[in-house]
Amino acid sequence: MSDSSMGGNLSKAFAESWEQMPSSKRLLVVVGLVVVLILGIYTVFNSVNQKLEKTIAETESYRKSLTYIAENQYQYKYNHAKKEAMRSKLIAADPKVVSKLTSIASGLGFDVSVSPSDPHKTNDDSGTEEQEIVVSLKNVEYSKVMQYLIEINKLDTPIYMRQLNLTRNSALTSSDTKMNVTVTLLSYRLKEQNAT
Repeated sequence: MSDSSMGGNLSKAFAESWEQMPSSKRLLVVVGLVVVLILGIYTVFNSVNQKLEKTIAETESYRKSLTYIAENQYQYKYNHAKKEAMRSKLIAADPKVVSKLTSIASGLGFDVSVSPSDPHKTNDDSGTEEQEIVVSLKNVEYSKVMQYLIEINKLDTPIYMRQLNLTRNSALTSSDTKMNVTVTLLSYRLKEQNAT
């Protein structure tokens, strides 16, 4: 038997069985086929719709990310340049801060006691070393104390004032007020071999 004669026999058998079926059963079969067809179309449409919604959500997420990058690119570049400038400043920091603090005081005409602690690494992973330096001035004129603090601020080395204690001497002179001063400074530097 050939395939075409077999297909013809099958359709003939289906047509005969269809004709013998009561109309209520025919209606039930047609309704069943329509329901199956509608469910199939709905399933395909729903699947396509879910994929489309997922694609739209991903696209919106990418768009938000790109907008964020575009809006914050300047700030990122600014912060990066600022970080690199600080890194360069830390690498170039003069390790002879103590001698500079002493020479500034000598230049202003008074003696100073400088007590540095041992440098230690900071808590971050940058490799930066922090050193606490306590500077003591005794019986120095107020104007010279202020000039000394200004000169410390002008140093190229990253140095920051942590604490300042000013005490006026009880014996006032006719000229400028004499002060006893204790300044706690923090000095930072980054060794080139540790720089990342």
